[in-house]
Amino acid sequence: MSTQRLPWIIKYRPKHIDEVVDQDEAKEKLLEWLKSWEKAPPSKKAILLHGPAGCGKTSLVEAVAKTYGYELFEMNASDSRRKEDIERLAKAASQTSGLRARRKIILLDEVDGLDPKSDVGGVESLIEVIKNTRNPIIMTANNPYREHLRPLRELSEVIAMNRLRETDVVRVLTRICGAEKLDCDTEALKEIAKRSEGDLRSAINDLEAAA
Repeated sequence: MSTQRLPWIIKYRPKHIDEVVDQDEAKEKLLEWLKSWEKAPPSKKAILLHGPAGCGKTSLVEAVAKTYGYELFEMNASDSRRKEDIERLAKAASQTSGLRARRKIILLDEVDGLDPKSDVGGVESLIEVIKNTRNPIIMTANNPYREHLRPLRELSEVIAMNRLRETDVVRVLTRICGAEKLDCDTEALKEIAKRSEGDLRSAINDLEAAA
């Protein structure tokens, strides 16, 4: 698919960590944790990155991987819920590679989507993967404080991401308008940002629909 035909939320996904708006504290903590892996695995071998929908959790991890040359193994935990799925992908990704291989990050998206009733053994298998991993594991969640996620919280460094401000959303929308050579009304962009309630993904979709 050509770049022109890509949905805007994919076309304008951050390619560098500096393109991720706001979230300076989360960026700093995440990079500090990744740097700690250079000498030896830290005591907390996983990050639980949480924040409201559309604040940029997955985009931040992807941008970090691109910026610093990590190979990214990504799985959406709410789509691949079976214990076997989690074990097969996450354990394969956590094996060490040769000296010339790129460093790896394992990204497990939406771990709060795991259902403790239907996803039998899902959290337990993640716990074992984290304990035995040789590569950084980053999990994302909208709500990390669900009771069945407590064991994952205890094994992880928990990093919060903020709901985006309207001004941050408008800034991104303005940049997209410029890239698409659109004459966008500032007040209209402000209205889209206001309706999004900090959900940048929703705002970009609304802008594309209105274009």
